Amino acid sequence: MNTRRYPHSSVSPEEFHKWLSALICVLNSVYFLLNMTILQKFGIGVIQLTVAVFGGYCFYKSSNNLYRPWHKYALMTMLTTNILLSIAIMELVAGATYWGLALPFWYYSLFGLRKGFIFSAIIVLLSAVVIFFRTDTTIFMPYRTVFNFTLVYCSIWLVCHIYEVQRQKTSVLLHSLALQDDLTDLQNRHALKADFRAFHKNFESIHMLIIDIDHFKNINDKHGHDIGDTVLTKVADLLMQSIQVKEIYRLGGEEFVILLKDISDETAHEQAEKVRKAIELGIFFSHNEPIKLTVSIGISSLRPEHEFTDFLRAADQKLYQAKHEGRNKVCR
Repeated sequence: MNTRRYPHSSVSPEEFHKWLSALICVLNSVYFLLNMTILQKFGIGVIQLTVAVFGGYCFYKSSNNLYRPWHKYALMTMLTTNILLSIAIMELVAGATYWGLALPFWYYSLFGLRKGFIFSAIIVLLSAVVIFFRTDTTIFMPYRTVFNFTLVYCSIWLVCHIYEVQRQKTSVLLHSLALQDDLTDLQNRHALKADFRAFHKNFESIHMLIIDIDHFKNINDKHGHDIGDTVLTKVADLLMQSIQVKEIYRLGGEEFVILLKDISDETAHEQAEKVRKAIELGIFFSHNEPIKLTVSIGISSLRPEHEFTDFLRAADQKLYQAKHEGRNKVCR
């Protein structure tokens, strides 16, 4: 289960819901007053008052960080019903059908690609049926009215769909840039923090392995930074091959982190030894000259009072101990 919050390439659905709620509250309040005082449409006026009140309620909740996903479903159900009833009850020349054209944009912005498509498809069918049977044949031609409305609606629907597809692609790209190390293709420190928060809530036992390449500065000084980058990439590959978990991160420089969930202290130590031996036995090349590497590893076990920095500091202290005791060692 993915528990990270992905970046948005535009306004988030929650923020969009907040301001759409305010707009719906104001618009329906205005229509309520018009229908009750001038047009004498009391039935539709009561519906619009209900929508206006609920829109105000949703805006209040969102403004106070009390947003719940059901709010947007309830709000759009009420708004859609209001628009369809307005088309069915009011005269076609009143222009209530115009509001139906805005629905695809709202659906895609609030519900995303799949649900936006489904809801938009349902509404175009319902609207076409209502318009056909409500068309005054002395003023309009029913078939042409439905055809023109459907054509305009589908054009707006297509634009919304294309925009949402592009927005999702951009969000995936932003996610990659924000949470992935561009050299090794491992996850980065931001991803580590996000996963720690999620795991802290869902798992009782978490171990952190912090891995540091011994004497890495000497490799850069002797062979150059391009070879150093190649070594880092090779180490990342060996980490992924030697331990069957997805939670592997490049912390920065020559330091890597692995998170292990729901295992004992002994198993965590065994996994760390497996990683250490894999790096020690690996052969790295610089212009056909073999480079032998070793790593030092510190292990920390999550305690209830640990925050991310505490957890990381505990592993770092064990790493320092491994370095102090001669390197190429695992300490827990």
